[in-house]
Amino acid sequence: MMKRPLPQSKRGWLLGTALALTLAATLWSALSPDADEALAQPVAGERRTAAPAPSTASRRPAAAASAAEPLVATNWATVERSVWAVPENGYFAAWGPPPPPPAPKQVAVAPQPPAAPVAPSFPYQLIGRLVEGDQALALLAGPQRSLAVKAGDVVDGQWRVEQVTERGLSLTWLPAKLNQNIMFKSSL
Repeated sequence: MMKRPLPQSKRGWLLGTALALTLAATLWSALSPDADEALAQPVAGERRTAAPAPSTASRRPAAAASAAEPLVATNWATVERSVWAVPENGYFAAWGPPPPPPAPKQVAVAPQPPAAPVAPSFPYQLIGRLVEGDQALALLAGPQRSLAVKAGDVVDGQWRVEQVTERGLSLTWLPAKLNQNIMFKSSL
C-alpha cells in the first residue's frame, strides 16, 4: 500500500519557489566569468590650468570620451603628494569645548540658626489610669510589652513621667529635656 504525500499549502509552494530562484541566481552568479573591465578603474587626474571652458558644441558625452581614450593604469606610489596647509587661527573654533558659563553672583546669606530639636513620638499608647490611694498609675501598651508607670519613673531610659492626671500623661524626653503630653482618646 502506497502512502499519498500530504498536500502543501500555497505558502509552502511560494517559499520553495523563492528558495529555488535564489539558489539558481547564486549558481549563475558564481559560474559567470568575472567582468573586471566593467568595473570603474582609478585614473590619474590631470592638473587643470586656468583655461577657458570649452564650448558646449565641443563637449563630448562621457561614454564617447571613454571609448575614444584608452584607460591607463596609474602607479599611485609615484603620484606627487603635497603637504597639508596649516589652517589659520580660529578655523577649528567651532570644534572646541564651549566657553565656561559666567560665575553666579554671590549673594550674602545670613546663616540660619539650627532648628530646634523635636522629641520623637512616644513609642507607647496610653490605655488607662489606675488610682491606688493617693498615687495614680498610667497603663501603657507598646509593641513589645505593657507597663504601669507613676510620676518619676523613667521609660526605656529616654522618657521620664512627670505627672499622671485624669486627662492624660505628662512626659519629658531626657536627651533634649523637651516636654510632651499624651492625652486619653475620647470614647466617642
